Amino acid sequence: MEIEDIFAEIENANSAYRSGQPIMDDAEYDQKVEQAREIAPEHPFLNQVEPEPEGVFSGEKIRHKTPMLSTKKAYSVEEVQAFMANVIAVAQELGIPESEVLFKATPKLDGLSGRYDGAGHLYTRGNGTEGQDISDALAKGLVIEGEHTAMACDGEIVVDEAYFREHLEGQTFAGRELKHPRNFMVGFIACDEMGEHHRMAAEAKAMRFVPYSETGKFLGDAGFFMEKLPEVFHDLRYHCRYRTDGIVIEVTDPRIKAHMGATNSFHRWQIAYKQKGETAEVVVQSITWQVGRTGRVTPVLELDPVNLSGATIRRVTAHNAATVKKDKLGEGAVIRLIRSGEVIPAIEAVIQPAETIHLPESCPCCGNPLQWDGETLVCDAGLQCQDQVEGAMEHFCQTLEIDGFGPKVVEKLVSEGGISRYSEIFTLSAHALEQRGISSGVAKNLEKAIEKRKRTPVDDWRALAAFGFRHLGRGDAKRLLRHTRIGGMNFISEAFIAGIEGFGGITAKSIYESISLNLDEINQVISHLHIIHTMDQGQASGFVPLENEKMVFTGTFQSADRKALEKQAEQLGAKIQSAVNASTTLLVIGDKPGAKKTKAAVEFGTQTLNETAYLSRIQPDE
Repeated sequence: MEIEDIFAEIENANSAYRSGQPIMDDAEYDQKVEQAREIAPEHPFLNQVEPEPEGVFSGEKIRHKTPMLSTKKAYSVEEVQAFMANVIAVAQELGIPESEVLFKATPKLDGLSGRYDGAGHLYTRGNGTEGQDISDALAKGLVIEGEHTAMACDGEIVVDEAYFREHLEGQTFAGRELKHPRNFMVGFIACDEMGEHHRMAAEAKAMRFVPYSETGKFLGDAGFFMEKLPEVFHDLRYHCRYRTDGIVIEVTDPRIKAHMGATNSFHRWQIAYKQKGETAEVVVQSITWQVGRTGRVTPVLELDPVNLSGATIRRVTAHNAATVKKDKLGEGAVIRLIRSGEVIPAIEAVIQPAETIHLPESCPCCGNPLQWDGETLVCDAGLQCQDQVEGAMEHFCQTLEIDGFGPKVVEKLVSEGGISRYSEIFTLSAHALEQRGISSGVAKNLEKAIEKRKRTPVDDWRALAAFGFRHLGRGDAKRLLRHTRIGGMNFISEAFIAGIEGFGGITAKSIYESISLNLDEINQVISHLHIIHTMDQGQASGFVPLENEKMVFTGTFQSADRKALEKQAEQLGAKIQSAVNASTTLLVIGDKPGAKKTKAAVEFGTQTLNETAYLSRIQPDE
């Protein structure tokens, strides 16, 4: 292949990726770029920020005040080590001791790079020098993460990964299948007229601009990172709610940054560490169709066992029935799997389609005729379908933290015990459980767990979220119950829900219908529980001073014991953590604090408050 053909292939892949329609996986693309660099290191494409293609976005072109650069990539520990050694050498030239050289690691978000000016304008990175105005995305519902609405900052436009997987992945809109969040992000930003899937994502606040300063981080010296790099890599990616494709490591000292500078395409003081995905070609033996708690019927490919990244893979999901039909997946098909580190394996490509495919016409569990819902086959039998009942029951018990009700126990209770309503769980004694096929020892433990749940106070939002209604997870349940009591659901209307900030018309209609159909069961369940009402916690007025804070308390306190302060903080919107880590946003320090926690707060740059300052912060304004 001629050198220009190689670069034509690379440029085509880059253009497709940035248009939201990737034709090559990241590892293959990066490998081709490095091969091209060995052949023609001076080629213009390699000495610029990878450009966005023309015509994707229609906004006015602007010139960035300072360039927005890419990040140099590394695929091996040795490359990271060499980067850090170079940084330390520069530090020594500047008279900075190695012991004072610290590095920061953050997740590398796999989104669209952008720049916010602090005054309501958002721009794409473009070619690094010039970008395009995409401020109308903010009007469509793109949310700025954190407290940066009045600050200029660089960041990444992303979509919440859990939302994407549940509502968008594998679906087809305007003739395009959404295989990657980037497909949706580009469509959301570029569209002149929003589709229903765009509006629903906006209502759910799933589309976000995340400033780089808002991501989790690890701070340490070179020795720490060389020893803990695998753990850091895993923790940063695992705890990130958005899709990532590696981590970014940079030196923190501004003097070193200034001295190292940048090339035309990347900063020399930072590096992106990525792991190559391991791939394997494997033959599909059969397809198992699984029914989830919402009735969605998901195809799971049964495979010849293959080892990828240290794990034996025997099954992989094909997302939905439309994927099976389009890609001709079935017995005898040959597919290529990819898996990086501990990431769930995925189908990278279909090498050889199956000669014949078979889509189920009836539910594999209850035999009910299946219906198409977009790209998915759905069983609408509800409580008449055992798999749906089992999945919903397990979700209910997990959300309410009733220990012991795993898949095997739930299956026995539903299939042999005739349990089909959530409220029936609270009436079960050890004797009743044994009569339904549960062993004596397990039955006694389950009875204890049920009684513990009944006598231990539980937040109303947790009880409501346990029902698993669409669009009503824990966060939205809490938002709703700031304005009504869980026992007064029969008095609310669709308009009432739509009037609450954060709920749109589509979401409000869905929530209202779900609640209306299940009013009796909601009231039955809460009659067994000791409910803590969100409205009684001062949140209905909108006073949530600790919302989005991830907090740790350390030491002894004068105003109350630590457990009481933690409970109060949760009621005021905080999430309580047991130890300070990269995601912690606030450490409250009392008398005789733990040295480990205060030291970690310094390392991670966590905000700290003493008891007096903390109590002042949570007091509402008069």
